[in-house]
Amino acid sequence: MKTHNAYESSCMTEIMGETLRPGGLRLTDIGVAYCNLLPGDTVLDLGCGRGATVDYLYRKHHLSAVGIDPSEKMIEIAKGNYGHAVFYQGKGEQLPFADESFDCVFAECSLSLMESLDTVINQVYRVLKDNGRFFMTDIYAKNSAAVIKLGNYSINSCMSRMHDLDMLRDKLQQTGFFIFYWEDYSQYLKELFVKIIFSYGSMHNFWHAASEKCINGDEFYRIIKQCNPGYFLMIGRKESKTLRCPGV
Repeated sequence: MKTHNAYESSCMTEIMGETLRPGGLRLTDIGVAYCNLLPGDTVLDLGCGRGATVDYLYRKHHLSAVGIDPSEKMIEIAKGNYGHAVFYQGKGEQLPFADESFDCVFAECSLSLMESLDTVINQVYRVLKDNGRFFMTDIYAKNSAAVIKLGNYSINSCMSRMHDLDMLRDKLQQTGFFIFYWEDYSQYLKELFVKIIFSYGSMHNFWHAASEKCINGDEFYRIIKQCNPGYFLMIGRKESKTLRCPGV
């Protein structure tokens, strides 16, 4: 059965706007500040969707930002909306950029959509300059044991691939990232749920519509509740492997 990409649904844009994530651009500003980014710094928006963040980073913060997304539909929209910006269609597992190309990589509610998290993290490490920053926001499961049940549904969304935070930290650290900042922003997820219920009457109705009736919205949301989802912000710094102690 073909997997439906929920982020391409008009329901998602209707609820979350052009950024397609909880909190919109509020956490993007925090990322720019905490990553100590300066005008002219190079930034990759990994999973750029409709291109709004790339445009925002360029207009407000004067960063040299480019975006990449696997969705042909999303990239066409991004190019149509923001003709001054550069966008690539491609996967996080195969980034078409030279080693040490970027000062920072943003992955806002997109890592959970990647097919191979290990490969993506290694690719991000490769394209970052030494001491470059990896800025992440995404959904995590406070009850990670229940996430496996979501794999039975043919829908690709941040909710269906919630992170196990301990596992994510381990993967990042093993690759060579030093995690220097983490904060919980689950209130933005709660705000989103309230907005969905106000617009659709229930979460079940929303997931039924967002999946274009490909899944049973009642069952899907029941498992989401079992996972007890939260929303996090995490920033890692690339440490040069040549400077790291053996075994670290």
